[in-house]
Amino acid sequence: MTHSSKLHIRKPAVAGQFYPGDRSTLINMLDEFFASVEKSHIKIDDHISGLIAPHAGYVYSGIQAAKAYQNLKNKTYQCVCIISPSHREYFSAISVYSGAGYSTPLGTCPVDEHARELALECKGVTSGLEGHRAEHALEVQLPFIQYFLGNVSILPIVMGDQGKASIEEAGACVRKLYKAYGKDILFIASSDLSHFHNSRIAQKMDTDFISLLEKAETNNMYEKLATNDLEACGGGPIIAILQGLDIESKNIKVLGYTHSGYVSHDHDSVVGYTSALILKNPKE
Repeated sequence: MTHSSKLHIRKPAVAGQFYPGDRSTLINMLDEFFASVEKSHIKIDDHISGLIAPHAGYVYSGIQAAKAYQNLKNKTYQCVCIISPSHREYFSAISVYSGAGYSTPLGTCPVDEHARELALECKGVTSGLEGHRAEHALEVQLPFIQYFLGNVSILPIVMGDQGKASIEEAGACVRKLYKAYGKDILFIASSDLSHFHNSRIAQKMDTDFISLLEKAETNNMYEKLATNDLEACGGGPIIAILQGLDIESKNIKVLGYTHSGYVSHDHDSVVGYTSALILKNPKE
């Protein structure tokens, strides 16, 4: 990692496309999302160690994401680790951003240096710009995070490969980070579900995926994703976090399901979305 790359702030790549590029417009949109899901707030007794949230344009998946993020109100974390798939470039590694921070219209979240150092001790993890240049799946999570946690320190991770070995390496990294930070770190898996099927097929596939998620059946989930029986572009990040935190079914709270057809009214080709809480008592 060069000194210059350490100083680099990653500017928003999809502001004005996936979400408003203007600060006040963005805050107003988030205000509306959280107001609309406020009534469905679930009382959570256990500590929230992770979230699963979609990453489409906010008009499509923002409310579903808000169902998870609303639970961060009045919470504090020292570091938020976001694990994202790579849509725009393939590389055979797990890439931790090498720069100083990620910016959005709401400010700049600095990269947690200690968390990055710990991650780079893990097999398969590298530091660089791969997967971070134009990727939307990680960036779109940040305004939701900033809304409740401010410009908290982050560890931005993009998985260029989601094969079994890579998922195991990412899981080991999650385990190492959790051991170091405990309740002070929040893990976020960025993922949509099925892509571009008609709504009937999509809902069947996505219901099956959610069923495995609720049971924490990560091995079965991986096999069905590998054979394309199920689809989740961030399946690797989801499995890595569940396995890295040793999550059981009792620790997962799925917060509903929707798809793009409800907004676009095009039910011939939809993208599915869910969100969930991952609960873990730090003493376990």
